[in-house]
Amino acid sequence: MRKKFCTTTIAFSTAALLSFSAAGSAGVTPDKYDLVISRGRVIDPETRTDRIADLAISGGKIVAISVTPLLGRKVIAAEGLVVAPGFIDLHSHAQYPFGYDQQARDGVTTSLELEAGVFPVSPFYQVREGHTRINFGASVGLQSIRIKIKTGVEDQPSENAPMTSWGERFPSKALWAEAEFSPAERAQESALFVEGLHQGGLGLGVLYEYLPGVARDELYELLKIAGQGKAPAFVHVKAAEKADQNHLMEPIQELVADSVATGAPVHICHIGSKGLSAVPEILDLIDRAHEHGVDVTTEVYPYNAGSTALGSALFNPGWQDHLGATFHDIEWVATGERLTEESFNRYRAQTPGGLVILHIIPDASVTAAVSHPRVMIASDAVVYTDGKGHPRGTGTFARVLGHYVREAHAVGLMDALAKMTYLPAKRMETIAPAMRHKGRVQVGADADLTLFDPAAVADRATFEHPIEPSAGIPYVLVGGVLVVEGNEIVTGAYPGKGIRSESK
Repeated sequence: MRKKFCTTTIAFSTAALLSFSAAGSAGVTPDKYDLVISRGRVIDPETRTDRIADLAISGGKIVAISVTPLLGRKVIAAEGLVVAPGFIDLHSHAQYPFGYDQQARDGVTTSLELEAGVFPVSPFYQVREGHTRINFGASVGLQSIRIKIKTGVEDQPSENAPMTSWGERFPSKALWAEAEFSPAERAQESALFVEGLHQGGLGLGVLYEYLPGVARDELYELLKIAGQGKAPAFVHVKAAEKADQNHLMEPIQELVADSVATGAPVHICHIGSKGLSAVPEILDLIDRAHEHGVDVTTEVYPYNAGSTALGSALFNPGWQDHLGATFHDIEWVATGERLTEESFNRYRAQTPGGLVILHIIPDASVTAAVSHPRVMIASDAVVYTDGKGHPRGTGTFARVLGHYVREAHAVGLMDALAKMTYLPAKRMETIAPAMRHKGRVQVGADADLTLFDPAAVADRATFEHPIEPSAGIPYVLVGGVLVVEGNEIVTGAYPGKGIRSESK
């Protein structure tokens, strides 16, 4: 039976506070603790504690939290700063050094590639160990498995590149995306999924809309395997036939039904871009499923525009109805131009891996999801090319804290932090027990911490200037090691560790 962090184990208990206070007044030497964060506003979303305290770190763990001063070899003066769990991003494709640094400056301490995933899984981890700023991990990617089966090409194990290039992955009408699989290919697909879990993959990544060849019963069979080991499936749901409330519900209902039938936990990716105007109704569906014991969760990024590759199946014929979009709603990232039918066809044929930004998400839907207490925050960060791309890879978490908490009052600080830390950690705990020690500020938890100024934290990345780093996040620690200090990256600091499954 797994241990649970409870209020009796954290240093805020009366006995613990007395013990720490007594120790602090009994001549503790400065090298008692590796690091002390002094007089910060310590917030723990699991226990919902919020108070001024000193926090001590040794051996990469939080070892003391006290209302009286603590001493350490190094001290961070944190007056006026919130001391929060490090932000956990369940959905980042920016698994390369620049992407990690952008996210670290946004307060992220764990960045996971779960929607797309990878295959094979082991090389992804091997090349990053000891060379990565923040914690990392990946699911077993159905898309990668299909590419391997149809072409023999595998994800390339490079710490400097997140995956096979966008152009290779998104040629128009790729066989691995469009083709129906034979029974023999489906059997191979299932076997490779199991192999990926054994290699440490964090569940199943399903780019359903990008893989129109995947049949409903094919995914159902994979979810049956996932359900046996409670491995979560992270799903970019199918395209809706039309972008109205009636049709937008259907892809979500398919996943809820599959979760009920198979027992597989299902996480629905970026509900804003997939729910569009139907977000409130879809959230009600997920809420009621949750109340009946169905393990379905979701996430949102706090922007009213999405981003993807123009050559993907998302833009197969019928996309205007599926997305409720026009050519003018599509921005070509390389130039900033809005597309026409002519430029759409030209770029899609000549540069299928080119990124676009889709200006189609209603602001009200974004606010509804951000303010919902169980909807997690996740960036869907994509790779930047020549400094161009979507600002969500740089500013997601600061934007929630600055705009939606401080300015719009759409969500309270405690709930916002839970959506960035504790809830993502809980989502992953069953398959990755290491996550039980993250997403909390408690004695015994990993010292993955983000310190920010609640009055100044803000996203500075825009669609015009998408790599401007966030403001008001002066310190970020991973395993007790500073990776951001004084708002700048600490060069040479690579404490990030791989987050793996323990599937057997």
